[in-house]
Amino acid sequence: MPIAVVGIGCRLPGARGPEELWDLLTGGIDVTTALPEDRGGDATTALAKDRAGNAQTRGGFLEGLQDPDAFDAGFFGVRREDVPATDPQQRLALTVAWEALEDAGLLPAALSGTRTSVFLGQSHADHWEVLRAAQPGPQASGALARLAGTEQRALLSGRLSYFFGWHGTSLTVDTGQASSLAAVHLACASLRSGEATLALAGGVNAALSPAVTGLFAQAGVLSPDGACRFGDARANGFVRSDGAGIVVLKPLERALADGDRIRAVLRGSALSNDGATKEQVTDPSATGQRLAMRWAHEDAGTSPHDVDYVEAHGTGTRIDAVELAALNDVYGEGRSAGRRLLVGSVKTNIGHCEAAAGVAGLIKAVLCLEHRTVPPSLHIETPSPKVHWERIPLVVPTANEPLPAYGRPAVVAVNGQSISGANAHVILAEAPPAASGAPADDGPWPLHLSAPTARGLATLLGAYVDHLAPDGPGRAHAARDLCWTSWARRTAHAHRLIVHGSTHDELHRALTAALAGGAGTEAAHPADGAGTDPAPLDGACPGAPADTDRCFPAGPGTVAPLPRHPWDAGAARPL
Repeated sequence: MPIAVVGIGCRLPGARGPEELWDLLTGGIDVTTALPEDRGGDATTALAKDRAGNAQTRGGFLEGLQDPDAFDAGFFGVRREDVPATDPQQRLALTVAWEALEDAGLLPAALSGTRTSVFLGQSHADHWEVLRAAQPGPQASGALARLAGTEQRALLSGRLSYFFGWHGTSLTVDTGQASSLAAVHLACASLRSGEATLALAGGVNAALSPAVTGLFAQAGVLSPDGACRFGDARANGFVRSDGAGIVVLKPLERALADGDRIRAVLRGSALSNDGATKEQVTDPSATGQRLAMRWAHEDAGTSPHDVDYVEAHGTGTRIDAVELAALNDVYGEGRSAGRRLLVGSVKTNIGHCEAAAGVAGLIKAVLCLEHRTVPPSLHIETPSPKVHWERIPLVVPTANEPLPAYGRPAVVAVNGQSISGANAHVILAEAPPAASGAPADDGPWPLHLSAPTARGLATLLGAYVDHLAPDGPGRAHAARDLCWTSWARRTAHAHRLIVHGSTHDELHRALTAALAGGAGTEAAHPADGAGTDPAPLDGACPGAPADTDRCFPAGPGTVAPLPRHPWDAGAARPL
């Protein structure tokens, strides 16, 4: 059963969403930086040293990750006093899950009480270590909040199921660095078995503990000069990174019937373990990886020679040679002489997100399919002599390269592996063409903006002005679809603004006028509108405005991307 990727949410170094991730990938940007001041300063530098005594503090960092005031606690019903004890990984997961559902055009209120499942990877609990270091000894006050917020990893997935009201499987997965790809595999299995009607899958990572970074440094796997050089002769390690990514998954047949925006199709996947095919448990194994690759293609009903790009695990360490040898063995079978296989790694741009690394690579692969382009991998000058590059041949792109056109949907793969011996492999295909014959009715149509707070509505209004500007991303989608998505596929909050238009230009002018006139500012109040008051909530479709049929008489449109939810961490809301 093919599985559709209908929504994506992410917080990755340098990227607050998939669109920003694509910009930095195609721009060939390395966003890793020196350690921010709020990550421990001298104490971190003292602990995070390699065998030579050099501090290993470069990484991919999310701004304000440890700041309790940067989290919109009121929106998610978390008491302000409980936020400091709540693992930033849980805060990230809640935020990114909401954005992934928005990207999918799915109303959270309509999913409450359903058999929606959650599978999230997490391999570290650094926040627990940070709290213990700050408050050593027994702490009776707030003990339950700390237990639920940090030490108990099951609360990562459980927190999402609780907030959204879902009754499907809720599982936190730990297979080390392969955790998020393993979560995607389990989510697909849950959907195929019928035990879930919808699934969210992905992973999170927060590299907060200098002691853990010190262990990686002492193990010799961190790059002394802070660069991940996948496939390069100078490769000397990776850098640790924060990150979170979640994909929304649904059976392809149902997604097509529901009119969802299909971003890519998961054709198949597999998990394997190296078993006793290596000298030490932490060693990589080409045998284990070959098994996962072959089993994934069996599951997908595809042949390895159909694949034109593999997003590799690609850490920039000695295990790269083992991974590339396995790719040579499997993807060289039946391949036409001279037909290249492109291989790359997102870690060269953002660092190693560990439990979230696999889903970061998966999101990159989806974007490659959508844009039919493979971005460059960075820091490669001389291909490693340990790899048989000419056998297929394997090629690491150093510039943006188009995916070949063979008169069929493009196929790519994502590979993952772990220190535990776990291997994961996922096969993705290009989304089917959108249905032709879009609904035709005369505008003007309502464009509905909504936020929980007046300040958030002001922020959202500015984002819509940019989205529909002459060079904005909204111009790539039909004006009717943008309006229909805002009206029928976005949650209606307390503060609202409605403008009307039949074209992109008309909508942009109306939004610009609303912004100039102060609509959506602090003076705004619930049910504010530009020319008309919002309708009450539709009981048949919780969270969306009523009168959809009257506003769009020709029927549903196509889900179109819109600006993200305007988080307002400073807002005071009753809980």
